[in-house]
Amino acid sequence: MLHYEVTPLDPNGHQFAVAIRVTPKQHEALELKLPAWIPGSYMIRDFARNILDLRAEADGQALALTAVDKQTWRLAPTDATVLIQYQVYAFDLSVRSAYLDQLFGFFNNSSLCLAVKGHTKESVKLSVVLPQQFAHWQVATGMPRNSGDAFAAGTFYAADYEALIDYPFLLGELDIHEFIAGGKKHAFVTAGRNFADYDRICSDLARICEHQINLFDKQVPFDNYLFLTMVVGKGFGGLEHRNSTALVCSRRDLVSKGIRPAIDSDYRTFLSLCSHEYFHSWNIKTLKPKDFIPYQLDAEQYTRQLWFYEGITSYYDDYVLHQAGLIDANTYLSLIGDTLARVHRGTGVDRHTVSDSSLQAWNRFYKQDENAPNAIVSYYAKGALIALCIDLMIRLESDGRITLGQVMAKFWQTYGANQHGTTDTSFAEFLVSHYQLHLGAFIERAVATTEPLPIVELLEQFGIDVQRRAAQDDTGFGGKPAAQPLPVALGAKFKASGAGLELQVVFADEAAQEAGLSAQDRIIAIDNLQVTDANMREVFERYQPDDVVTVHAFRRDELLTLGLCWHAPKANNYILTVADRKRAQGWLALAT
Repeated sequence: MLHYEVTPLDPNGHQFAVAIRVTPKQHEALELKLPAWIPGSYMIRDFARNILDLRAEADGQALALTAVDKQTWRLAPTDATVLIQYQVYAFDLSVRSAYLDQLFGFFNNSSLCLAVKGHTKESVKLSVVLPQQFAHWQVATGMPRNSGDAFAAGTFYAADYEALIDYPFLLGELDIHEFIAGGKKHAFVTAGRNFADYDRICSDLARICEHQINLFDKQVPFDNYLFLTMVVGKGFGGLEHRNSTALVCSRRDLVSKGIRPAIDSDYRTFLSLCSHEYFHSWNIKTLKPKDFIPYQLDAEQYTRQLWFYEGITSYYDDYVLHQAGLIDANTYLSLIGDTLARVHRGTGVDRHTVSDSSLQAWNRFYKQDENAPNAIVSYYAKGALIALCIDLMIRLESDGRITLGQVMAKFWQTYGANQHGTTDTSFAEFLVSHYQLHLGAFIERAVATTEPLPIVELLEQFGIDVQRRAAQDDTGFGGKPAAQPLPVALGAKFKASGAGLELQVVFADEAAQEAGLSAQDRIIAIDNLQVTDANMREVFERYQPDDVVTVHAFRRDELLTLGLCWHAPKANNYILTVADRKRAQGWLALAT
């Protein structure tokens, strides 16, 4: 058994101390390695760059230690128990790595705990030690406990190294609120100052969890579950784990008692994030691609199936909110409209398949630049639209007897419960073998080509009308009607300020690009008159499509003078409404 010990050492310097005790095999030269990435976040993170003062000893004598590459070290051979010690710089306030200051601490073991080659299948003990200055802190993790009271420092255990790195830890003066869903104990745990209505949040989370557990026929791959949440002034993100999720959110994302009683867009987005990560308990943590069995964390690991694992999960995150009664049909339809708008705003959807997007997540989706809307498609967003199509097609072909949710429950039982792993064609083949549903040709076209999806036609068969309308401006497109669309379009997303219009994305073949403007340019004047956040709308309303204007803009510190021909606004808003309640009933939960 390997024994790891983690101590919050220096909050001012943001450092954890780590110690590892391992008994070598006969005169073994131990090799130490830290993962380069964390499952669920497909980008090389090089966590090993944060290791400081790595050293080792046996029988009180220092052992020679040699760096082999950027994340691997080799120790001199010995027969005695080896003590390995080091510090880890932890100042990444995200769900992917580790963080420590005077307020709270968080870590994934993939960022702190070196793997010992040849010993990764051994059982693991991990002790969290709190120095006197942190004696009042609590410890929250889904990792099974060997000693210590609940939510206190103590000793934990894992079956092997792969299990070890799937249990994040949250430390600090925690707010811990427990609830039951599907007969399982859950807890919503927060670190960071906030004004949350915990009773309301736990009640809403319970409805989400209960609905998902029922969706999967009460087949639950965990005994308890934690929502480990870091609450900050501004932040957002989540990462799934085997019986928990690590979350970052802003204070205003959490509903406050008596102040914001309704589910506004901020709180709804947070609930959707929780729903998304919880759904991953089935769809990626246990049901997963064969390509990921086992994970190889020292280098990139490829699969073409992320559209399925993130797309179907993205479809259900909001759909579950609707089916659980947390958002009404109109709100849910506006979210589908927003997804349609995001997928189709730019030429990326016409250039990039979700199959390639999945494969190339490492260097394209996770390393997006200002040209991303013109070059790539999101396997999350378009994957969600494909999932929507599959759900509606299953309902149509089965005369409403079968839903995608029912299929996913059986698919999980077949491939996920025992982690058999899926191939690129497993799902389509499963639809045929278990339900006689022949959707393979559609799935292949949707995933491997850029052909348009038949979303409008499918939604019409369920009584949903889809209309495309002009957006408010180039920045505010989505799924809601625009009050006063501008008469002309710049063809660029921008941030308006007192210093001008700072271009963030310039869309291909639209007015700004044709004029020679680029992302990061700052427009300061149009037709020799200053343009700012205060008068932007007034300036744009002076013109009609095909009018030509003179634009002055700064690129870095150089002034450009360019001619720009205004384009007509594109229909970038997708407005979905219920046109036939009878046909929509069943897919949507409509009030009677």
